[in-house]
Amino acid sequence: MRQQMVLGDFIFGLSRGFAYASLVRNSDGGWSDLAIIASKPQSRQSGQKLEKLTFSGKAMYGVGMQRLDELRALQGLRTPLPLVDGIGRNWGLWRINSVKETQSNVIDDGTAMLMTWTLELEEFVNA
Repeated sequence: MRQQMVLGDFIFGLSRGFAYASLVRNSDGGWSDLAIIASKPQSRQSGQKLEKLTFSGKAMYGVGMQRLDELRALQGLRTPLPLVDGIGRNWGLWRINSVKETQSNVIDDGTAMLMTWTLELEEFVNA
């Protein structure tokens, strides 16, 4: 079974009806500026911040609603989860910071025909 990414036991990919369309990876170099009154600020190395990932995509029908509920259940565990990409590369442990969804084209039984969603993860380091 092909997959884009696996977070814990949650699979992202077309085979599950829940693929992400974009992934934003934010890495910080650990630099900060120290203000100096009489000149330009000095650059200081203050230590690298945690890496962040933002997944976003669209899902359809009740399947999309179910997958978002599964992500919220993982978030509710309040535990770091392993992240592995589709080629088998282990990205380490990550925590779920937020799950956002926008439902549209909702029919009379409350099922959204289209959900736009965003998942924000942050690297988990406990060293």
